[in-house]
Amino acid sequence: MTQTDTITTCLSCGSDKLNQLTTSSAQMHDTDEKFHFVQCESCNLVMLNPRVKETELHQYYTDYYLPFRGPSAWGKYAPLVTKNLNKTDKKRVTISVKAAQLNTNSRVLDVGCGKPTYLKLLQEKTGAYCKGIDFSNEGWKNEPEEYSNLDLEVAEFNQFKSEKPFDLITMWHYLEHDYHPIETLKQMKHVSHENTRMLIEVPNYNSWTRRAQKSHWEGYHTPRHTAIYEPKTIAKLLENAGWKAECIKPYGTLDPYPLYWMGQQEKKGIDWSQSMESKFIGFVAGMIWTSPIFMLKKWFPAGIMTIVAKPI
Repeated sequence: MTQTDTITTCLSCGSDKLNQLTTSSAQMHDTDEKFHFVQCESCNLVMLNPRVKETELHQYYTDYYLPFRGPSAWGKYAPLVTKNLNKTDKKRVTISVKAAQLNTNSRVLDVGCGKPTYLKLLQEKTGAYCKGIDFSNEGWKNEPEEYSNLDLEVAEFNQFKSEKPFDLITMWHYLEHDYHPIETLKQMKHVSHENTRMLIEVPNYNSWTRRAQKSHWEGYHTPRHTAIYEPKTIAKLLENAGWKAECIKPYGTLDPYPLYWMGQQEKKGIDWSQSMESKFIGFVAGMIWTSPIFMLKKWFPAGIMTIVAKPI
């Protein structure tokens, strides 16, 4: 039986007034387990409560977990999926350079780097010193030569230290997984300077996709996401940790359609361990069919947001 721990105060503001919000089944996982989300009465942050204990969370990252399978899950269509993932990395490099004016003298830290394809491309484009940290080396251990120009480390994010500060700190879909977001953000301030910029991309609770898909919305990513942010709550979280949100965009580098598609598959109750090859044509057809509304993501948030922050 999965062990859980109950939070009694808000992860952001510390309030003990937490109200029941919604219930969601474990997503992308072969189980009937139900999990509950609560909302802080003071700052409105949405949180998983109780949470799976950190030592137990590995149970929900199985061999058939789609992000781990990557392009290979799509069979003969894998090259097309790889090409799309490369486009996401290019978008992230573009906004990274713009946010921190990166050059060969710059220092970049990617928190929760996973498979460090973004960092590799950024290093190649700018010549900057690029460091990636993660809880595990699964994303790079089998390809040491591929990432030989990067400084990669297994580390505890809320305890990470560096002798020199970084000019840019990035968190691409990491913060929603963090069990200690305030502590992590405060620690990141210790490895920054007054002109450092932080780039954060997370699911956006204040989106039409969440309202349409309700408990099946993949932004919950139950039970792997411990907090679900919207513009006001992430701005408050940053402020409580010593950062100021300079800019919050209601869209991101990640295409919101795949998130929506996964929510639809959750609703159908598909077998996530199967090959996705047979679903590719339907995936593309759905993307074309819904493209008019997803093209309006700048005005009608579709599930993703990006934040640029600076130290206070």
